[in-house]
Amino acid sequence: MKKLYIVGLLFCVWGTYLPVYAQHAVEQDTIARRIRAYTVDNPMWLEKSVEPRYSLIQMGYSQVSGEYRTAQDAQKIKNINFNSEGAVTIKDIRLWGRFAYNRSTEDSTRFAHQTRENPASPWYFGSYGYNHYERTNYFIQTRGQKYFADRKYSVFGGLDYHVGNHFSNNDPRSTIDAIQVNGSLGASARISSGWDLGLEGKYGYGQERVEIAYRNEQYALSAVESPYMNYIVRGYGWKVSDWLSERNMFYQNDMKRYGAKGYLSWDGDLGKFYGNIGYLQEVQHYRQTLRNDSRINELSKFNLDQLSYQLMWNLKRGNKTYLASFNSLNHSGKDWVTESGNAQNYVYRKERQTLDLSYLIKKNKWQQLYEANIGYTHEVRHDGGTETRLDYDRMDYALSTLLTYATTRNQEVEFGVTAFAETNMGTSWTLPLINENVFHQYVFYQDIRYHEADVWGGKLRLGFTQRLKKGNFIKLVGTYTYRKADLGSALDRVNLAPLGRTREVGSVRLSYGF
Repeated sequence: MKKLYIVGLLFCVWGTYLPVYAQHAVEQDTIARRIRAYTVDNPMWLEKSVEPRYSLIQMGYSQVSGEYRTAQDAQKIKNINFNSEGAVTIKDIRLWGRFAYNRSTEDSTRFAHQTRENPASPWYFGSYGYNHYERTNYFIQTRGQKYFADRKYSVFGGLDYHVGNHFSNNDPRSTIDAIQVNGSLGASARISSGWDLGLEGKYGYGQERVEIAYRNEQYALSAVESPYMNYIVRGYGWKVSDWLSERNMFYQNDMKRYGAKGYLSWDGDLGKFYGNIGYLQEVQHYRQTLRNDSRINELSKFNLDQLSYQLMWNLKRGNKTYLASFNSLNHSGKDWVTESGNAQNYVYRKERQTLDLSYLIKKNKWQQLYEANIGYTHEVRHDGGTETRLDYDRMDYALSTLLTYATTRNQEVEFGVTAFAETNMGTSWTLPLINENVFHQYVFYQDIRYHEADVWGGKLRLGFTQRLKKGNFIKLVGTYTYRKADLGSALDRVNLAPLGRTREVGSVRLSYGF
């Protein structure tokens, strides 16, 4: 962990000495920021789409509350985060780096002794009593690109490093340690005037280590069902059993990822077009290393395939900028229960498509940004052991505007408003009543009602920017988001986790560009 702090400090010091050019545009121009974020995920265009030199430090706080939530989400979440990022060009090599720290507290969480980074997991611990969780995460990201032969060829790549520590401080107590490392390396070539083609390979690995314990041994020794009872959850409600049946209250999940991505872009009179298609396979291996007899107890294997498509178009004409992007992400997972003779039990599928349109116009003192978004989500969770199945389709829509006014004192004031809605397009579910267990009563039925609901809401944004000397600036932004759900009729089942109708999010962020 000491090495992690040292690396993070080096990133902050590195950003401090970066020369600054056009820093104000880096933070203010939302379209430019979106393109930069897209390029970080697709580094073939790093040199073309990330500023030659910039540095930015941000600190933020947010709070989430309300009872319209999935059963395994928290009632209230408080989050503190720090982010330092920047880019620099050394000779003809464009480099980008980021260090981030995030600390959140969840009060309270039910049936979710797991990290928040692996929501499709088919094997984890849980209890129906509420737990207070504290989660700390560190992230380090780097990207680089270099051109050769009069910019005809390039090599590019990146590295992502994530370390997380999660723990609950009331019985049953959980400690979770997570580490993830992902790397990529690719090359591109100019195939004709304005056309570039690229290919990238990806590899990653990681591990999650989970252990459950009790401070009050009386809870652990009692066979009476209580909120303190810890359960082992397999699949989506199959073999939900208490710890008295299986006393090894720990496991580790070893992960490996393999993938590739292809790129194609065109730069011409009609703007810039970007496209990519990627495939990533993640293999998760759940097992216990038994400490007394040095044996390995194999639990489960889970293969999760990811297929993604992205298209983006950007055009600048005078003081006007246009952006359109389409994104498609498809996940498909299935498990092999090793302890049951490699039987397949749990199937998970999720697809998400979004279309985003942006229009920006800059005048003498005004900057106006208008955006429209539409998205489609389809998710299926099917557990063969109990014939538990949840299948839903949802559409979401949003319209927003962000107005920025520049004063005569090198200050800027911004006001933004967003209206959004989410519509249920269909939900189907099955569960034979004879197979119902405590997981369904606390999780499954609430998830059904959550996804059946129609939702509407809005977001307000206020910001103030003070420009300083040499292009530096300080910026303060506050946001408030409100969501309200129109719930359908109650299910004719025993639902022990009633669903609320509202969810609120408030945040404040302080930025310094230098």
